[in-house]
Amino acid sequence: MILCVGLVLACGFLWYWYLTKNHKYWASRGVAGPQPLPIFGTYLCQFFTPFQDSELERYEKYGKIYGIYDGTQPGLIVGRPDLVRQIMVGQLALDVFRNRRAVKTTHPVMAKFLSSLEDDTWKRVRSITAPTFTSGKLKRIIPCMTAASGPLLANLAAAAANASDLDLKALFGAYTMDVIAHSAFATTPDDVFVQQASLLFTFPFWRKFLDYIVPMAVLEKFSFTVLPKDPMTFFREVTIRIIRHRRATGEMHHQDFLQLLMDAEETEETGSDVKKKLTEEEILAQSVLFFSVGFETSSQLLAYAGYCLALNPDVQDTAYEKIIEALQKKYGTEIPEEIDPEELTKIKYLNAVLDETLRLYNPVLRMERRASSDFQLGDTNIIIPKGMIVGIPVWAMHHSEEFYPDPWAFDPERFLTGNIVPGTYLPFGDGPRNCIGSRFALLESRIALAKILLKFKFVRSPTTKVPLEFFPTGRPLLGPKAIVVRVEERN
Repeated sequence: MILCVGLVLACGFLWYWYLTKNHKYWASRGVAGPQPLPIFGTYLCQFFTPFQDSELERYEKYGKIYGIYDGTQPGLIVGRPDLVRQIMVGQLALDVFRNRRAVKTTHPVMAKFLSSLEDDTWKRVRSITAPTFTSGKLKRIIPCMTAASGPLLANLAAAAANASDLDLKALFGAYTMDVIAHSAFATTPDDVFVQQASLLFTFPFWRKFLDYIVPMAVLEKFSFTVLPKDPMTFFREVTIRIIRHRRATGEMHHQDFLQLLMDAEETEETGSDVKKKLTEEEILAQSVLFFSVGFETSSQLLAYAGYCLALNPDVQDTAYEKIIEALQKKYGTEIPEEIDPEELTKIKYLNAVLDETLRLYNPVLRMERRASSDFQLGDTNIIIPKGMIVGIPVWAMHHSEEFYPDPWAFDPERFLTGNIVPGTYLPFGDGPRNCIGSRFALLESRIALAKILLKFKFVRSPTTKVPLEFFPTGRPLLGPKAIVVRVEERN
């Protein structure tokens, strides 16, 4: 009996030692940071309070550089602008910080997402997919955006006529779903398509907990994926069906993202030039990634913009006046329904409204890079070892009084003065691994917002939440609850 008790105690001691063996890593190096817990490291609170709240609290408490722990593994948060630029931009970003956190998944599609790829494979796929988002290619899908704005304006007209509350997440989710489905797959989304898309962003507590804490070798035995399997499989099958239909019928004339990738597919005839080609699995993965990321981020940007304008009618009036001024200069007093997006790009105040929205409500709260070799961090004495995750606290930097005076105020003017400190504004990341679809998201949002403001005004509702409320998501993505306002038709 005594032997059994002793054995249990010994096993318990060894287990505790294993779970905490690295928890003095930063303290022994004189780097501040939150106190880690066994199993959870420093992440437990971020599963029960909104991630952005704890991120900002730690930034203000521990400073611009502090240590964290993913379970037993130490990581480093770097929020000093000059060091952020070193990590994300230029040659150092390619030599040392070219990869992101390794994605724990056994799903064949998610494993080949551009955001999951590393080193030369990432470089090859990025070089093929990047031309999709040039200005010339984006012009081809502007008709998709214009067509999708019709139902959007009709829904706004109905809400204005009834003086009813609008859930902006649902409103703009339908719009961006329509745009992204057409521009990614030349497909009109049905109810099943919409339902599966919404499931893509379901992140239960336990799934993200396993992603951060449990080694991949263990997760592989259970076919683990961070994203839910069913919607991933659904969109994989949709993409395969479209590809096979186009090949069988010879319909290769579509002006969408999928067709561009198909044109760059690896075949037996082009096998000698395989480095410049994509495999079918890579085509499937980038199509699903483009759809999932493009849908969620663009709809949130528009929802937050509508919310901010409802709370700041003076800003909304100025945006309307600037849009009218620019379009009347181009078209005269009779502004057509079909507006040249190039004219909208020139409206600096409209762009500033979107920039300030992304500063105040950036959907990605923290960005990460993984060191590929040991590296001394700038003028500090901190050595970042190979394999360590370095986090960039985007939300905290966007809401720092030092970089953005009165940071909780919605003030587009701050983006018109030229005083933004490099390395402090990162809505789409920076450097070689920045968001490849940023132009698409801004073009889509600019067209929708301009068309809306020409006809409607966002106004507060009795049920509008001030401030907004957010879900504790356990992941570095902004998770808003309802974003409710009303609209009024302009005279």
